[in-house]
Amino acid sequence: MTEAHAKPVPVVLLGGGHAHVEVVRRLGELGLGAQITLVSPARHAPYSGMLPGHISGEYSFDDFHIDLAALCTRAGVSFLETAATGIDPEGRVVSLASGESLGYGLLSIDIGSTPSLSEGISSGISVKPIASFADRLARLDALAREGQLSTLAVVGQGLAGVEVAFALKRRLEGRGISVVLVGRAAEPVPERSRWSRRLLEREMRKAGIAHHPAFDVVAFRDGELVARDGRKLSVDEVVWTTSSGAPAFLRETGLQLDEKGFVRVDETLRCLSHSEIFAAGDVASLPSPRPKAGVFAVRQGPVLAENIHRSLVDKSLEPYRPQSSWLVLISLADGRAIADKWGIAILGRWVALWKHRIDSRFMQRYR
Repeated sequence: MTEAHAKPVPVVLLGGGHAHVEVVRRLGELGLGAQITLVSPARHAPYSGMLPGHISGEYSFDDFHIDLAALCTRAGVSFLETAATGIDPEGRVVSLASGESLGYGLLSIDIGSTPSLSEGISSGISVKPIASFADRLARLDALAREGQLSTLAVVGQGLAGVEVAFALKRRLEGRGISVVLVGRAAEPVPERSRWSRRLLEREMRKAGIAHHPAFDVVAFRDGELVARDGRKLSVDEVVWTTSSGAPAFLRETGLQLDEKGFVRVDETLRCLSHSEIFAAGDVASLPSPRPKAGVFAVRQGPVLAENIHRSLVDKSLEPYRPQSSWLVLISLADGRAIADKWGIAILGRWVALWKHRIDSRFMQRYR
């Protein structure tokens, strides 16, 4: 961090995402908390890397949630538990669900993403937003407890879908409930290495998780998933882990967005159309696109904190350089995990312990 004196400019942080918790921590350490307000619809922010462990029963709610109000209190930052409903970049005002308006000199957006589902699909349980998934998970538990769940489908073959499928299989074991993985790709985690795909296919067979590849879901109605080609699959409930969509209200802000509605930023994480606005995490559309994953938001946090501070002291900004190859740790919810990087995949218990250590270290930083 640079040490020059910061101008007394009100800084508003929208969202309690992985990048913003680091901004709060770092700028609080610099004594800038008095001019910062964090706005989040929920007091407790989940760490996405530990969500599968919570589903499987390894972690409690408190284990994988950051108490934003407590974090802000320690940093001297104001905290508002409400959601943003609009941004007026010309007037530099944020509209809040509480009915209030909040002025800013600098604004940073880290509000995550929303589920992206085929038009007309409104039923089922979405993993996103993760902040409220714990409540939706309780709904699954109730269905299982009442004997209304015999087949559960997880739609989406990416990392999230695979981990959630294994975690739900562990959570529901012993109840006679089948878990199936469904998606449009020919193999699970098509974006990762061939070795990972082979390992996952083998482990799904061993766990009894049926896989339905090349099944492009376009509807879920009357207890059936319907594929684009007309095939049908009978299921009692669906958990959606499909690709991310942008919060709808952003299209009304006048900010420069990409074709999917995410905020376009330059290499310093600054909005292309408004230099006083930053964006990070899922909601940011990077110059070099990367998956919507927490591994990138975590790395953006220190750069975002530095650049907000540099903006306050009229210093040039530093670039965020996303990793070209990144480690992925895939939990199998049985005390083992797969490590995947550079086209190499390794499976073992030590990988799960390594993942636990990394995740716990991240959480401890904000407690």
